[in-house]
Amino acid sequence: MKKITITLLLLLFVSSLSAQVGQARVLEVKDGHMDKFMSGVAKKTQMYNNSEDSDKFYTFQILTGPNATDFIRVRWMESINELDNPIDADELAYWNKNARPHYTEGAARIWSRNANLSHVPEDSGNTNLRRVIYYNYKDSGEQDFWRFRGRVKRAMTESGYSSRMSVLVCNSGCIGNVVQVRFHHDGFVGQASDYGDPLQNMIAKYNELFGDDSYEQDSGKVDASLEDNGRSIRHHEIIPELSSSW
Repeated sequence: MKKITITLLLLLFVSSLSAQVGQARVLEVKDGHMDKFMSGVAKKTQMYNNSEDSDKFYTFQILTGPNATDFIRVRWMESINELDNPIDADELAYWNKNARPHYTEGAARIWSRNANLSHVPEDSGNTNLRRVIYYNYKDSGEQDFWRFRGRVKRAMTESGYSSRMSVLVCNSGCIGNVVQVRFHHDGFVGQASDYGDPLQNMIAKYNELFGDDSYEQDSGKVDASLEDNGRSIRHHEIIPELSSSW
């Protein structure tokens, strides 16, 4: 019965996703085209994506890794059903004229945000830096991976962790069981601060809730649950002028 209960809770965590969906594309800016690219994207976003009922787009610059200095452009939707809605013809024409000539298309993926496992404090506000950990776990490691994520969420909530953490599951465009965990920081100074006392307090709460040394033990199980090279870290920075209003 205990095993069945754990499995049911796991399925709840994994499948009870928020309706929010992100359609993300990597845009690789051509040499010498950065200024024109940024100008074209900024004007298009201001003209077509800043009203309450318009499509929402957010643009992140990739700071580290193979695509450093390139961008991720995310169309953010309340439901995957919105993928069937065509982009306005005038909006698309403007993009094709003013932005598309300045980049080549990279990887495209669809992500769903898991609201049950994301941590959003009331006073977290808007921050510019994202430390993103990408995981690719084995089928056999599903239970250990998601148990840890559920426990981290609870420990963050009960310890009063003040920064935001978002958990996104790859629905399409990935190989394997790919998840990204996005930690929101107010710049690198904010990251250093968040990983001081707030992180240590969260770990202490985790061990208080789930047993002595449980954080280290569960982290080890997550490590064992991953595919080879199943963890990578990137930093992204949101570019407000290239994004819909927050």
